[in-house]
Amino acid sequence: MAEPSADIIRRAQAGDPDALTQLVLTQQQYVYSIAMSVLKDPDDAADLTQEAFIRLFRALPQYNSESRFTTWLYRLVVNLGRDELRRRGRQVPVIAPVEDEELDPMSSVADDDRWSSPEQALDSRELSAEVRQALSQLEEHYRLVLTLYYFDDLKYTDIAEILDIPLNTVKSHIRRGKERLATLLEAQEQPPSALAVKPPKAEPRREPPRANPFALTAALAGR
Repeated sequence: MAEPSADIIRRAQAGDPDALTQLVLTQQQYVYSIAMSVLKDPDDAADLTQEAFIRLFRALPQYNSESRFTTWLYRLVVNLGRDELRRRGRQVPVIAPVEDEELDPMSSVADDDRWSSPEQALDSRELSAEVRQALSQLEEHYRLVLTLYYFDDLKYTDIAEILDIPLNTVKSHIRRGKERLATLLEAQEQPPSALAVKPPKAEPRREPPRANPFALTAALAGR
């Protein structure tokens, strides 16, 4: 995850096209990952990515540095995705606070090693696709929390702020989501360790569509 510098943010708030372009280039992959986690459709996620940056440019003057820029941006993306689901009459992922943590003490302690099994698979390009496929099969709340944790490389506290849920709920869902993710990966014909040696035959990996920062900034200039 790339946190923009204070200078880039300040220049972007002043309408500097180069700074706005830099924000798009450094954040579009993460924004797309979150959009995919919420909407589960590449075309819908691409549209949401474009809309998120348009909303970002409009809202930049209101950003006051009280939270990390990426935390602020990703919360905007999550909320846009949820709004789109509501507009379509689809179920919106709801992450309820975990109750009675004392009954499950391990649920409040997430693994300190972000890349422990099965997440170490993310070190490989091929296995990253396998993990993403497994993530898409998880319940919405696990999928969204783990996407933020692994692919956007966020801290527990950042995830809690983005999703507006308690810290212990984040830790609980990460631990339980990892367990379910491991089960899905183990159910595949080949385990991740085997895939690392001999990638499976599959369709070419589809690269996520990228936002055109120049088109975005030009469109905004004309508004």
